Amino acid sequence: MADPDDVAGPAVAGDGSADPVVRGRGRPRATDRTDAILTAAGELFDEVGYDQLKVQDIADRAGVGLATLYRRWPTKQALLAEALRRRNAAFDRRLEGDPRQVLQSVYALVAGATMGPRGEFLPGLLTAIRADAELAEALRVGVIDPLRTRIRVELEELLGPDHPQLGLLVDLVPGVCVYRALAPGETGDPEQLVAEAVGLLDRLVSTTTRP
Repeated sequence: MADPDDVAGPAVAGDGSADPVVRGRGRPRATDRTDAILTAAGELFDEVGYDQLKVQDIADRAGVGLATLYRRWPTKQALLAEALRRRNAAFDRRLEGDPRQVLQSVYALVAGATMGPRGEFLPGLLTAIRADAELAEALRVGVIDPLRTRIRVELEELLGPDHPQLGLLVDLVPGVCVYRALAPGETGDPEQLVAEAVGLLDRLVSTTTRP
């Protein structure tokens, strides 16, 4: 079936009251389908993982043709990276409250994505990252770096920018989450991990002398 965006539409004739509107080849995009495509990509990634993610399945779920999808993203890697980046940005915009509450929300997101039901797809994604420099860079720039930056900002608010273990603390909880997701029998309870991490943070705050 032809992609609706690829079907030429008729020229619109003027009625004498205004200049005629002349269309080029194909209809202009009446509806931006970006949201539907990115939502479909994120949903399917959660359901089947990176290895089994098919561009055709994304197009089918979004109700678009492959030509529409490939005009926006030339590769599956680029499409998935933007889908995850958009989801991360939407989550970041919702974060409000004191730094402790924000960190608890971020830790819960990371733990849920790695140690929860979606975590079973992590090994396949890591394998793809090692073999695909484009995907690795897109995920680093769009997902990993923004999360690390947000964690650092909130930790600096709580502990001060000169805390000697700040760099380690930024990566501590995400690192534990990934390790437990990959180590057989070590996954554990994501909620318990978040609670323990926040408890550790509280103890650090209570013993840290701010200038």
